[in-house]
Amino acid sequence: MRGLCKSYGRDGVVALDDFSLDFPAGQCTVLLGPSGCGKTTVLRSIAGLITPDSGRITIDERVVFDAAARADVPPEKRGLGMVFQSYALWPHLSVAENIGYPLLCTGASRIEAARKTQAMLEWIGLEGMGGRFVHELSGGQQQRVSLGRAMVANPRAILFDEPLSNLDARLRERMRLELLALRQQAPFTSVYVTHDQLEAITLADRVVVMRAGKIEQVGSPEDIYRRPRTRFCADFVGIANLLDGSIRSVNGPDVVVDTVVGALPARCWRTDWSIGAKCSVAVRPSLLCMREGPSSGARPGRVVRSIYQGTSTIDLVDVDGVQIALESMSDDRHAPGSAVFVTATSGAQFAVLDD
Repeated sequence: MRGLCKSYGRDGVVALDDFSLDFPAGQCTVLLGPSGCGKTTVLRSIAGLITPDSGRITIDERVVFDAAARADVPPEKRGLGMVFQSYALWPHLSVAENIGYPLLCTGASRIEAARKTQAMLEWIGLEGMGGRFVHELSGGQQQRVSLGRAMVANPRAILFDEPLSNLDARLRERMRLELLALRQQAPFTSVYVTHDQLEAITLADRVVVMRAGKIEQVGSPEDIYRRPRTRFCADFVGIANLLDGSIRSVNGPDVVVDTVVGALPARCWRTDWSIGAKCSVAVRPSLLCMREGPSSGARPGRVVRSIYQGTSTIDLVDVDGVQIALESMSDDRHAPGSAVFVTATSGAQFAVLDD
C-alpha cells in the first residue's frame, strides 16, 4: 500500500492519512488500534470493498488499485479470502456448500470442489458436519466455516476483520490457539484486524499499531510490548506505568533514568539523549516487585488498593505522590495503607519514549 488516503462524510472525517505499508508473504500482520483508527478501512481497501480517495495497492506486483490511473480491480478478481466479524455465512446453504462456494465461482468441477471441501472440513476440525446448516452450529464452529470458506480456494492472502469479537471470552481464547495452530501447520499470508491487545500479541508475526489513520509503531509482538516507542503505544498495549524521569547516564542506546521508583536501566529509540535531559519511561507492572521490608534501591510507598484477577494480582502503590501499578502471580492481597517498598525486577530493562 502506498499513499492511501480516505475520508468519510460531508465533514471529511479522515480514516487514512497517507498510509503506506508492506505486508510480507507468509506472515500474519496484525493491525491494532482503538475504534476509528482506520484499521478496518485498510483491510477493506485491500479487499476492494472500499475505494480509497488516493494511493496505490499492489498484490504480488500486480496493481489492484491506483487512483491516479483509475485502476480498480473488483474484489472477486483480487485472489483474496476474507473472514468477517459477523461470519457472513449463507443460511440456506449447508456447511459444505458454504465452504465450497468459492471453488465453484472459480470454475472448479463439482467433483474437484467436493474433494477440496472435504479436505478443508477435516483440516478445520468439522469432519462429518458438511451436511448441517449454519444455524445448527455453535459460534466457534461457524467461525471455522468462515475460515474454511476463505482458505479453500488457496488465496494469495486471507483478511480477518475482528473475527473473534462475537465469541465469549473462553471460546475466544480457544479459537486464538486453534487459529495459531492452523497457521503453524500451513503458514499463509494474512492481515488481521483487532482492538484486542492479547489477540494481536498471540497471533502476530508483526504488529502495526494505528492511531488516527496513521501508523504509530511497527514491530514484533515483543518489541511492541517491551519497547513501545510512544506514549500512545505504551498506554494502549497492556497496562503501563508512564513515569517521568531524567537521564543519569548514557551509553549509546542504553541509558539509566532516575525515576520515583529508583534508577532504571532503559533503552532508547532516539540517539540524541544527554545527561540530565527530562524523559518518560514505560514501566510494565510485571517488571516491578514489592517487598514488605527495606532493601537496596527500593523506594517506600503505601498500598492504595489490591486487585485479585485470578491469574495475577495488581497492586496500586503510592510512591512519593505517584500511583504505581505492580503485577505479581501471588494470591496475596495487601490491605490499603500497608507500608511496602517498590523496586525494579532484577535484570529488567525499560523503554524511554520518543514523546
